[in-house]
Amino acid sequence: MTAFRDLSPDQRKALEEAAGWRLRLTRDPSLASSAEYLRWRSDPRNAGAREAVGKAWSSVGAVDAAPEMLELRRQALARLRRVGASRWGMRKMRAGAAAAALVIGVIGAAALYLNLHLPTYYKTDIGERRIVALPDGSRISMDSDTRVHLTYQKMARSITLDRGRSRFDVAHDSSRPFTVTVGPQTVVAVGTSFDVERLQSRVLITLIQGQVVIKGAGTAAPTATTRQAQDSIALKAGEQLVVSRNVRAAIVAADLQAARAWEAGLLLFRDEPLGDAVARVNRYTAHPIQIDPSIASIRISGVFNAGDIGSFVSGVTSYFPVQASTTESNSILLQPRS
Repeated sequence: MTAFRDLSPDQRKALEEAAGWRLRLTRDPSLASSAEYLRWRSDPRNAGAREAVGKAWSSVGAVDAAPEMLELRRQALARLRRVGASRWGMRKMRAGAAAAALVIGVIGAAALYLNLHLPTYYKTDIGERRIVALPDGSRISMDSDTRVHLTYQKMARSITLDRGRSRFDVAHDSSRPFTVTVGPQTVVAVGTSFDVERLQSRVLITLIQGQVVIKGAGTAAPTATTRQAQDSIALKAGEQLVVSRNVRAAIVAADLQAARAWEAGLLLFRDEPLGDAVARVNRYTAHPIQIDPSIASIRISGVFNAGDIGSFVSGVTSYFPVQASTTESNSILLQPRS
């Protein structure tokens, strides 16, 4: 079960405040008309926490002894000690350990409710890679500078890739389809492994093993290397769907070695546009490389250590009619050699 510490900071804060208000209102219902409470309640950011605490209030006793609850209570108590009791008026409710235990239990139960019903997110910083273990046994392997939103419900497991790249290893559960949405495309899986990458001009969906269906991918060009596709496209292991702007989506044979190189800290390019290569390199630097559009279509091949910007720039300028300069913002600009 996703722990309390894995909720976003805003969710933690809202849960603490919602649990505190619920206890205070139980003791003094007149507070429901107070300006302070009405102001807090009117904030839409608190709506989810208020609903979660309301659900948890009646059920906290039933789940209080569950291992997940004991761990969540421990984490919640530690956080409350750090942030201080004054945030939501504990000084006004010093009825003893029983009241504190009740609030902590409610926060724990509400956290469980949030993990099942409300979206959360995971992200990586520049240069960071991370593996996230999900409650159902699935895993998300996240590349540098990547962000995903996650919503787990009783009948569905839904993820949105906001930016970057991730590999998804999906635990089999035919009653709860696992979906990953990137732009207008949605990948539907039950138990499988696939990679999804979001670039500036393209989306790449690579099936490593198993089978997936992709909805909203448009129409693929019917050539020797692609299959006609309608609203839904089925991929087989070793295939990749390429969705580009103003170009028909295409199914091609995947280069699985290149597709998985980033997991080992490498960037492997095989006859790829320089613009896409730069987009991948930029996930690993706080000063993104800028590229003149006139050279973005140059095809590049090579292997580079992720984050080694200097070697990448040196390789590009050595083998192609490209020069590099430093901008006022301390970024590198690639442009045609003069």
